[in-house]
Amino acid sequence: MARRQSRVLALRALFAMDIGRQDPETALRQALEGEPDGFAEYARTLCAGVQADREQIDGLIARFIRGWSLPRLAAVDRSLLRLATYELLHQPEIPPTAVVSEAVELASTYSTEDAPRFINGVLARIAEEIGRPLRDRDQDQQEEVEKDHGEDH
Repeated sequence: MARRQSRVLALRALFAMDIGRQDPETALRQALEGEPDGFAEYARTLCAGVQADREQIDGLIARFIRGWSLPRLAAVDRSLLRLATYELLHQPEIPPTAVVSEAVELASTYSTEDAPRFINGVLARIAEEIGRPLRDRDQDQQEEVEKDHGEDH
C-alpha cells in the first residue's frame, strides 16, 4: 500500500512538473504536503529517477507509442508512462507485472477510459525490450505442459 500511495504522489508531482512547468522540488513538496512521511521517500526516489533518466525514458516510450508523439499524449499518460518505465528500468526488485498492473490501475483512476489498455500495451512492449517481459516464456511453456499433462490423467 505504501508504494501505491508513493506512486500516486510521484504521479502528481511529475504531472505538475510536466503541465505546470513547476521545478521538481516545488512540485514534489506540494504533492507531499500533508502526506505521511512513509510515502515520501519512495515518491522522491521515483521523481528524482525520472528526472535523471528522462532522456532515456522518453526515448523508450517514443519508440512504442505507435501513431503518437510524446508531446501529443495526455499529460497524465505521459507522466504515468515515465514513472512506470523508470521502475521497469531501475527497480529490479519489483516484478514487472506489478509495475504494469499498478500503472494500469492508476490510469483507470486518473485518465480516460482507453488509457489503461494503451498504458498496458506500451509498458508490455517496453518491458519486453529491456529484458523484463511480463511473463517468462519458459513459465508459459511449463504451464502449457502441465495443463496438457493434467488432461491426460
